[in-house]
Amino acid sequence: MAKKLSLEGIKLSDIKEKKTDVSKLLSTLQKEKAEFTKEAIKDIEQQIATREQIHKEVLEELEKIKIELNNLMLSTSDMEEQEKQRIRQKQTDIEQLKVKEIIDKWKDIALLKKELRERMQEFKEKESKTEMMAKLLEEQ
Repeated sequence: MAKKLSLEGIKLSDIKEKKTDVSKLLSTLQKEKAEFTKEAIKDIEQQIATREQIHKEVLEELEKIKIELNNLMLSTSDMEEQEKQRIRQKQTDIEQLKVKEIIDKWKDIALLKKELRERMQEFKEKESKTEMMAKLLEEQ
């Protein structure tokens, strides 16, 4: 036998109160999601800055090594041609490493900026939803 549903004993004020509680909870969740996304954006921005700094440091170190090799060649006049050629090859290798670092940095930054744009779009959408939820709560 099917049980009959009854609305007896349920007050309209109870329903409105529950609806308000649920709306507030949803609004709070939206705000928290927006905050989480905002923190992710800050983290990505920090990663970009860190990658820029690492890039600068790597290029500086490679340049120092290249200069040291050059100074070694200049300071040793009686160096064999074979040894000079080996040092020149190392300098060429260092230049290749510098080019590789420049390309790698560009790729890394491009990926981070893509992720940043996605997170910013996500944040805007969540903020918009939060504002709509706040307006709905005000209307009640």
